[in-house]
Amino acid sequence: MKKIHYAWFVCAGCALLLFCTSGLSINAFTIYQPYILKLNNFTNSQSSMIITVRNLFSFASFLAVRFYYKHLSKRTGMAIAGALTVIGFVVFGAAKSFVTYCIAAAAVGIGYGFGTMVPITIILSEWFIEKRNTAIAVCSAVTGISTLGIPSLTAKLIEKYGIRFAFLSEAGVIALLIFISFCLIRNHPQEKGILPYGSDTENPKSRMPGIGLNAWDKLLIVPAILLIGAVMNVSYSHLTVHFTSAGYSESQAALAVAVSGIVLTLSKILFGRLGDRKSNYFCNYLFSAILIAGLFGFIFIRRGLPVLFGSTALYSCGLSFTAIGLSVWANDLSSEKDYDKNVQLFQTLYSAGSLLFSPVPGLIADKYNGSYNRAFIMFFVFAFYVIFAVQLTYIRVNKRREK
Repeated sequence: MKKIHYAWFVCAGCALLLFCTSGLSINAFTIYQPYILKLNNFTNSQSSMIITVRNLFSFASFLAVRFYYKHLSKRTGMAIAGALTVIGFVVFGAAKSFVTYCIAAAAVGIGYGFGTMVPITIILSEWFIEKRNTAIAVCSAVTGISTLGIPSLTAKLIEKYGIRFAFLSEAGVIALLIFISFCLIRNHPQEKGILPYGSDTENPKSRMPGIGLNAWDKLLIVPAILLIGAVMNVSYSHLTVHFTSAGYSESQAALAVAVSGIVLTLSKILFGRLGDRKSNYFCNYLFSAILIAGLFGFIFIRRGLPVLFGSTALYSCGLSFTAIGLSVWANDLSSEKDYDKNVQLFQTLYSAGSLLFSPVPGLIADKYNGSYNRAFIMFFVFAFYVIFAVQLTYIRVNKRREK
């Protein structure tokens, strides 16, 4: 039996970290929002502001991430980021005021900024020469698992034992998983005395040195990545309140979010496999079209359960375009010397977009009788520019590489 390369154990450790710092703290957190609104008598704007605070601190962390990891190893820095996520959930459990909720959101935001795709993408690029897209997809797919049954379980815990118990229970689970992650992750293959996965292949894939993004390319792609922060992060954070404001119960909304998790998990892996076998350029077209179809369905979300679950499935399948995209675009569109810098740039822009647009859905809902419909029309329009800008950038960079 062929021995499993240790790169896949590192991938598993990164996946566990991402499950906590992104999956549980960002994706699955959406189930808490209706209860936070109801139990604290917050306005929709206050609910969105909690997300805004989280995004503000994650944005600041993305700006500082290169400095942070200049003084800490990836392994240690990621473990500290995970610990901050645990602290955030403990504070959420103790929160009795809007300010305390914001403090908790800040801790979670810092954990997200320092403990998600920037260090994970760089570590996986050290460990994988072949199947890098698949490794990134597997890590990212785990965040979707956070919505498989966990929102429904969380809702039941809140209804039976209270929101404090739910937050503290989740903090305990996160602490355990972060410890396991720390035990698995290693910074470099040399620490295990081995070569990266795929080193023995005849023609390993690599970025093309010296040929990457120029100033005109960045003029195209920078606004697109800012808008991805809205299309992916902000829209997903408001799914539950969009569903409940459209007349669905909390349990129906939780079930829809669980369906989203199943589809998103599978689609991320599919994106990675198709990207390795065909091309990321092809995957961009395929999955963005599915995403746009799902967002279109969300505009008509009030038309019954088939529209709710069908639109959620399409949206979640297409969301892998943005979830996996930032990492694979940095790999495809960078020169060797600019790779780490572009990974940080893309993630920082994504975080900036999340920060910029996070209060918008709540403000729209407050203006239009609690309806988030117009916010999802906005996300629908944004998605068209994103695919246009990303694909045109691919065409421009590849033309220069062919010369």
